[in-house]
Amino acid sequence: MSQALHTSNTGINAGQSQINVIAHNVANINTVAYKSANMTFETLHSHNLSYGSAATKEGGGTNPKQIGLGVKVAGITRNFNPGTFVATNRNLDTMISGTGFYVVQDAEGAQYFTRDGVFNVDSAGNLVTQSGYKVVGAKSVYSNAGSDKTVKIPKNIVAKVEGDPNIGSKTLEQLNNASITQGTVRIRVGSTYADLPVGDSKTTIDTLVSDFNSALSDAGITDVSFSASDGKISYSGDIDEFVSDGTTSTFVRETGLSTTNKTSNNLNETVKLLDMLNYNDNNAISLTDTAIDENGILIATYGDGSVLTQFIDDAETLQWKYTTSDGVSITGSDVTASGSSIADSNFTVELATMVNQEGLVSLNNNLWKWGPDVGEIYYGIAGEMSFGSIESGGYEESNVDIATELSNMIMAQRMIQMNSRVFSTASEVMQQLAYLGQ
Repeated sequence: MSQALHTSNTGINAGQSQINVIAHNVANINTVAYKSANMTFETLHSHNLSYGSAATKEGGGTNPKQIGLGVKVAGITRNFNPGTFVATNRNLDTMISGTGFYVVQDAEGAQYFTRDGVFNVDSAGNLVTQSGYKVVGAKSVYSNAGSDKTVKIPKNIVAKVEGDPNIGSKTLEQLNNASITQGTVRIRVGSTYADLPVGDSKTTIDTLVSDFNSALSDAGITDVSFSASDGKISYSGDIDEFVSDGTTSTFVRETGLSTTNKTSNNLNETVKLLDMLNYNDNNAISLTDTAIDENGILIATYGDGSVLTQFIDDAETLQWKYTTSDGVSITGSDVTASGSSIADSNFTVELATMVNQEGLVSLNNNLWKWGPDVGEIYYGIAGEMSFGSIESGGYEESNVDIATELSNMIMAQRMIQMNSRVFSTASEVMQQLAYLGQ
């Protein structure tokens, strides 16, 4: 009978543990991005009265005779299925739609993982969680190593835009003041016509000018030539007509060249972003709005309507992009910093994924940390490789299913009640046995 007491006691303890897990799930039904837990059970070892025997010619075999010794907690697993999207219409509320965790960092530099995408921008321009952890910025589109830089936004900038003297090495798609399509430009010099070829978007300005001059030479026109410098394309000599019917490229319209205008508009500009927090400079432009796109890239809008952000280029690397208040977009290496604006800033939120996410250890503040069974961790940005995209304007709801939790709670309650009945019965039998000895 004493064994029945011990066996039923394991059932009572297991049922109580399950209720504790259920209570935690129910308590977090409204917690952002909470992942519900589920408890499973397995048997304790059995007491073997007989191991059984094999059949022989003389007689049949026998099966084992065993008495089980109760139940134990097999494991507590996490359900990492995403919760539903809860719309808030707030730009800095985000949800990872698919695989991945945000990476955040505390004051000591220790990094953690979270699915909680409710962010704020603090007084220093840091993108932070509601608990003040800094959001880590990605150093590349995909990497086996994480970043040690956090997302930081210039609260104020001083921007200077100037012409680019290196226009010759720029491709047509890099001309920020123009969108030149390929085709031909037909001109007339006297009675001679020439078709000037405009290459594809990858053609550099030096190549374009060289092709123009070759076409002029082939047509026998020797007193007209094209050149490029100081961010502009120009020609010498006289062109009597730009023949509209023969022009299949937007070159003339985009550059502004004509029979009376021999020098194009400024086709490319370089922006220099100066002090990030220069509140005392009368030219400083203050941050007015911050949004996050599907790749986790921040879009910072300033008081004059200019926009600072990043983008992914054809080589799958992150580049800067600054759009002036006039709508001119400056990209890549053309966006330079003579102060701390870009050197200390990162506009792309890093995501992480791992071999076994159920190996993560849960902490408070909606955080997870590395556990010994997590395996290798991979880093990147949203919408690339295996990472999910980011939805802004809302957050991820808890994935607790209240109907399931209530059903499990009833089953756990019945488990405790029935094991308590067994415990009571075994106790009564032992009491009767004690009376027999009097």
